[in-house]
Amino acid sequence: MAGATGWLRGVVKEVNSGDQVTVVSSGSAGHAQIAPGERHLRPEKRFFLSGIAAPRLGRRDGKTEDEPYAWASREALRRKLVGKPCVFKIDRVQEQEGRAPLEFGSLFVNDSENAALAQVSAGLARAKGFGGKGGDGDQDPFRQAEEGAKERGKGLWAFSSGGKSAKDASANGAPAGKKKRRGGGAKKKAAAAAAAAGLVPVRKARLPRQRKVVQVGGDGGEESAQDLMQAWQARNVAWVPAVVESVGNPHVLRVAIPDPPAAADPLVANANGGTGVGAKKEEEDAEPMGCRLATVFLAGVGCPLVSKRDSPGVVEPFAVRAKVFVENLVLNQDVQIKFEGQDKFGNLYCSVQREVSGVVVNVAEGLLKEGLARIADWSSRMLAPMAASRLRQAEKGAKAQKAGVWHDYVAPAAGEGFDSDGVGGVFKAVVTEVVSGDTLVVWVQKERSERRVQLSSIRAPRLPSRANNNQGDPWAQEAKEVLRQKTIGKEVTVKMDYTRKVPVGGAAAKEGGGEGQQQQQTRTLSFATVLLGEQNLAGLLLARGLASTVKHRSDDDTSACYEDLVEAETKAQKARKGLHSGKTPSPPGRVNDLGTNGSLAKSKQFLPFLQRSDRVHAVVDYVLSGHRFRMSIPKDSLSVTFALSEVRCPGRGDPFSDEALKYARLHCTQRDVEIEVFDIDRAGTFTGRLHLPQQTHHGKRVDFSQSLAAAGLAKVSGYGVPAGSPLVAAQNRAKAQRVGLWQDWEEPTAEDLAAAAAAQAGADSAEKVREVETLKMRAVNVVSGGLFYAQRADDQTASLLQEIGALSLGGSDGSNNAGSFRSGEVVLCRYAGDGQVYRARVESYDATSKMYTVFYLDFGNRAQCPAKDLGVLSMGMQSSAPLAFACRLAHVKAPGLEEDYGYEAAEFLQELVGRGQTLCAAVEERVSETLAGSRKPETVLRVRVTDPATNDDVAIEMVRNGLARVERQGRFAKASEAVKALRQEEEVARKDHLHIWQYGDCGSDEEDGPAWGSRR
Repeated sequence: MAGATGWLRGVVKEVNSGDQVTVVSSGSAGHAQIAPGERHLRPEKRFFLSGIAAPRLGRRDGKTEDEPYAWASREALRRKLVGKPCVFKIDRVQEQEGRAPLEFGSLFVNDSENAALAQVSAGLARAKGFGGKGGDGDQDPFRQAEEGAKERGKGLWAFSSGGKSAKDASANGAPAGKKKRRGGGAKKKAAAAAAAAGLVPVRKARLPRQRKVVQVGGDGGEESAQDLMQAWQARNVAWVPAVVESVGNPHVLRVAIPDPPAAADPLVANANGGTGVGAKKEEEDAEPMGCRLATVFLAGVGCPLVSKRDSPGVVEPFAVRAKVFVENLVLNQDVQIKFEGQDKFGNLYCSVQREVSGVVVNVAEGLLKEGLARIADWSSRMLAPMAASRLRQAEKGAKAQKAGVWHDYVAPAAGEGFDSDGVGGVFKAVVTEVVSGDTLVVWVQKERSERRVQLSSIRAPRLPSRANNNQGDPWAQEAKEVLRQKTIGKEVTVKMDYTRKVPVGGAAAKEGGGEGQQQQQTRTLSFATVLLGEQNLAGLLLARGLASTVKHRSDDDTSACYEDLVEAETKAQKARKGLHSGKTPSPPGRVNDLGTNGSLAKSKQFLPFLQRSDRVHAVVDYVLSGHRFRMSIPKDSLSVTFALSEVRCPGRGDPFSDEALKYARLHCTQRDVEIEVFDIDRAGTFTGRLHLPQQTHHGKRVDFSQSLAAAGLAKVSGYGVPAGSPLVAAQNRAKAQRVGLWQDWEEPTAEDLAAAAAAQAGADSAEKVREVETLKMRAVNVVSGGLFYAQRADDQTASLLQEIGALSLGGSDGSNNAGSFRSGEVVLCRYAGDGQVYRARVESYDATSKMYTVFYLDFGNRAQCPAKDLGVLSMGMQSSAPLAFACRLAHVKAPGLEEDYGYEAAEFLQELVGRGQTLCAAVEERVSETLAGSRKPETVLRVRVTDPATNDDVAIEMVRNGLARVERQGRFAKASEAVKALRQEEEVARKDHLHIWQYGDCGSDEEDGPAWGSRR
């Protein structure tokens, strides 16, 4: 492009003054056209506009001042040209000795608008002289435009109609707008002559205020960056208007900032609420305010460098593309900047944004989206959380698209760095311990082991420890307690995010000396996103103001939902919750520690109160062994040591001691429990029972002693434990299954059993040994909480059912008989539930609805059927005995359907026996009873029912859940061991106020009726 050229197309990159522009070719205008490895800046052409001369700007160092209207001329041309496509040509080149030649050219924008002519018409430039050496060709259009500006008093010509410009007036030493004194009549005559000639009188004006340039920062700066920030912050202006003068490295800008306005200045409103970025003057001859020139850095990002101080000439990949992107976006444009902070060298870091077609574009965010920058962690900490979050989201998108500097980025595989033995980056686990507000211990069922995980991207206040001289942070206990109440014992979803090695014992590591020992002084922490249902636990803590987000470095891994965490923290900050409230929580109350040595006497003082309290709420702090615990009693502000009184686990070093400890940790650590205190031992340890809340809709509680015994991890050791109690039954199940301590247990021989039987016979000589009938059966219809119909589980029953199922209404006796059937007649009847036919007994007929009420003999249920669904049955089938027989649970009484909790009792009994499984039943006796809906008495079996799959006694389960009570009369009410076990469970249910015991005792002795075996 050296020398004169033809017409070329380009884009105006920069306006240097009122008559000088810089243009780049259209082929290199966009940043996307720049090759990633480009080392040279795009070619550009800087030239003066032919035919005009604009006022000269002063030097940036302030050694020379601006000529009048120099800044206004430059600003008008800048707003008109920068960033717009243009057509231009170089008219001539003027050589200079020892300096670069000067080029002069013509430039058109908007298809046909001559930029030079527009400047002259606005009075912001002068047309050059005609002809002579160095003339610029035909000057008629420019001279005409200049004359028009003079007549209108525009710009430079706003001071007189005699052809003197503001520069000439100033040079002559006369104040602008004032002339030599003539007689008063002369002034009037001149005005009259001008009016007669039709001339518009030129208004009086003063010489415009000179632009004052103040250098900010640096060694020679007149003002510090801190002063500039404070000047604008004092006026409560968040976004400051500015003009970008130059771009160095892509993230380093030179900006011109106006003087801070007065509080009532419209510029303040424009900078914060107006639609424009800069303060545009409506009056053409108004001079802008003075300005400060400052070098600012984009906060939160770092770009590839075009130039390095230590390596001149070295251009990093994508540096040129990033520089072009920034130049196209903000160079010579009106922008808004927000002061974010300073580094230790006094450099000013800002957020910069520009409005483009009504949309505000953040420069740093745009660079990150294009993959032309990386997040700079240390400067991103200056940003507000939401602003930093948007930057990270933009970088994340660039990584996903492998844009720019991320072209070779490979995302880490899911679960990378974690165990690969079937448990990847996402797994289910149960929270067993809350270590602190951001650390959990979870039990992974698939691994059969515990894992310690940290909540990703958050930091909770530190608890007291030796590292901080037992001086914890405020809100640390509150954060831990919220997490404990929400998660302990519950299943969560763990999504592993990243791992990080942290040093342990820094002082020891320095003293160790060897590399191997140095390696041992680090440990790897696993960070994860933990979900309770759909709720992120980290977000829960942040929303309550009980944690803060971590300010990650640009290359750090973060939580998968980091932006959501930042948003939750921002809301908590606005609501001034927790850590952000500026308040300190109330200190915890004084706790009486009864678990230390020498506390026996003190423990004895509290024993009567705990014994009288029946069940006491407590929180298990630590598990000392399988049956020994350290726990807090919040209501009484006590810390005690508690041991189970009826079982003992193996001691330390004995077989299964570690298993018992792990089992107790898994089920008891940090749980809310209830304890019954019976006594105190010689060491001041309280003894009794521990009950765990069971997460079921029946609200029952679990005796932890029974759980240990059933798992084979403890032996029953308490004196006076009844042989038929649930605790002994649990131990017997463990023996039968050969688990835990009983894995080598051998069943007693016949001789042992005979000896035991003899001893039992001697002990129970007063009680007559009864023969107990047992049978296997299958429940087919639950009538109420204590009554159900069952079938024998044998081949004969199955064969008869199969034979009946093969019949049809039209085929048993040859035709479909839809006539009348007598009451009591056995017929073949179609069941509406499945469309199959079964044996049924007609009970009544309703002539109005023409419906029969029938009783299905083999299933024990009743229904109403139309005549068309009934058929005649063969005599052989009629004479076969019904397969269904009525059963009641022995020793217990459940509420009827019309009573409170009657339906709950029936539903629970259906859950226990109505799944089609084979049950074991021991028949205590048979009674004749007229059941509801029946006119004749029928035989009812009183049975004790057990599910072989679980060894659960159905009656015990009903009583335990408060859905049945023990009968108070009967031959075996006092003597039976089974009744004693039932009464123990009844007492527990009564204390828990479960279901029928909600309001205390229910029923009375008279409600049970006569003793078993009597006729009704």
